[in-house]
Amino acid sequence: MHIPDGFLDPKISIGMTGAAVVVFGYSLMRVREAVTALRPAEVLAAAGRGAGNVAGSVGRVLTGDGERAIYKMGMVAALVFAAQMFNFPISQGTSGHLIGGVFSAVILGPFAGTIVISVVLAVQSLFFADGGLLAMGANIVNMAFFGTIAAYYIYYFLKKLIPEWMAIWAAAWAAVPLAAFACALELGFSGTIPFNQVIPAMVNVHVVIGVAEALITLALVNTFRTMLKGEGQP
Repeated sequence: MHIPDGFLDPKISIGMTGAAVVVFGYSLMRVREAVTALRPAEVLAAAGRGAGNVAGSVGRVLTGDGERAIYKMGMVAALVFAAQMFNFPISQGTSGHLIGGVFSAVILGPFAGTIVISVVLAVQSLFFADGGLLAMGANIVNMAFFGTIAAYYIYYFLKKLIPEWMAIWAAAWAAVPLAAFACALELGFSGTIPFNQVIPAMVNVHVVIGVAEALITLALVNTFRTMLKGEGQP
């Protein structure tokens, strides 16, 4: 699903890059708000400074919970990066690999999960030629937006109706054909492959890959939560 360079029309690449910047920027803002707290400069009230000076000196400081959240983001990023390096066979020479979007979002939340997947995709593109540089925006939109944020909200609403493990399974499965469908649309609008060929070709095989994604995601979530409990984290 990692689109290489040369497969997308330049206009599509530019548009997807802009969309990826918006997704990543918004996610970064939400995570920054979550891991930091507003704090006036040192003991302004005790120094007798006025309200105007206080307003001009307000900043943000990393909280203890924020430090733990960043630590977890690093752990999840390393695990997703390693897991994505392994391909599993499907049929007729086709293989798939973990996206990890739902796993990241369930453990970290949708916006921190999106940052993790975006960074993993960027590292893979820059250092391992897995996905083109010009297509990085499209790959981030496909896997970090549709495969992470959108899929997370499938999980979020389903867990109100069914047991959580089933919601995780369903969301992780849906993330794969959803991201594949977005990829197919980009290829179709680029004129690379006709819509009537690329959509069924991409979606049909990724429906099967989604089953593996769901099983691996469920196992990873349970393992990671058990590990965190062993370390005394909630």
